[in-house]
Amino acid sequence: MYKIKTLGLFSGGGGLDLGVQAAGFSTLLSSDIDAYSCQTLLNNQGKKPYLSKHPVLCADIRSIDHKIIKRQIGKADIDFIIGGPPCQAFSVFGKRKGLGDPRGNLVFEYSRIIKELSPEAFLFENVAGLKTIHGGVLYKELLEVLSLNGKYSISAHEYDLADYGVPQFRKRVFFVGTKSGKQLPKLTPTHGADLLPFSTAGAALSNLPTPITDWKGNPHINGHVGRKHSERIIERYESLVFGERDHKTRINKLNPSKPSFTIIVGSDAGGGKGHVHPMEPREVTPRESARIQTFPDWWEFAGTGRHVIRQVGNAVPPLFAAIIATQIRREIFNQKTTSNINSLVKKLDLNFLIDGY
Repeated sequence: MYKIKTLGLFSGGGGLDLGVQAAGFSTLLSSDIDAYSCQTLLNNQGKKPYLSKHPVLCADIRSIDHKIIKRQIGKADIDFIIGGPPCQAFSVFGKRKGLGDPRGNLVFEYSRIIKELSPEAFLFENVAGLKTIHGGVLYKELLEVLSLNGKYSISAHEYDLADYGVPQFRKRVFFVGTKSGKQLPKLTPTHGADLLPFSTAGAALSNLPTPITDWKGNPHINGHVGRKHSERIIERYESLVFGERDHKTRINKLNPSKPSFTIIVGSDAGGGKGHVHPMEPREVTPRESARIQTFPDWWEFAGTGRHVIRQVGNAVPPLFAAIIATQIRREIFNQKTTSNINSLVKKLDLNFLIDGY
């Protein structure tokens, strides 16, 4: 079957890249400005048969154009472009400057690359908060920018990813543009009331060894390194009930029977603490946050501490990326696929979620 040739922009820690390749797409080039993210993408190439070995362009998108991309990939035409420009400019957790923020303006760079390469389709992901900035005016402007003056027909749907098997309440908007004029219907939820039970934080955090607390050590699983807490913090965390927020660190204690709260990144200066572990008086490790984001344990993140949690927190959960990419293969590229959520969970080696299906 023809492999849909894909370009990854703003690839970060690789959530979209991993998901679309698990769904059967062929990535010819990935790119990001962050050196740790680029190394993460390189670390994992070829680990599974569906993960291609391809160039990773570590550069500011403002310095990239179609000529540079073509020098990397050769004569092949790009069928599909994926990416989510930094979302802090649009997030309800940020200052919500929208297109007045330089990070918000990166959407114009994303659309410029689409215009230069003219793929059959593209996928653009961002936070749900952008729909309400300036009374929805920004959202309408984004639709116009991404349509390239009507060249692309845009489908835009908001999803809470917990409704699709991700063990985390996480609302995001996915825009899909097509040259053919096809509209992508909204995915039908698979989890929740009267459906499959939600995947839970308890399942995601199950069967992990005790984390070490020094990044110079050698954790059994990449990124499974915790923070050192004082006795005072440990006592506070022990006293919290499920779902309660600690008044000092302002993070919540997870409920093992429910999906996690949203994994967040923090500021450009750092931050991005995990939530409080449901059964132990400590914050979850970056690896535990990665599990909540549906990264498999074999996915190796480069860097330590905040470098890893920023890659994790910025990512599209690979499971949902694979689910929507499978739909795009079928609806937009007219390819038959037998993939479903069960097969994608197994393909991604998300063994900690299998009991929930």
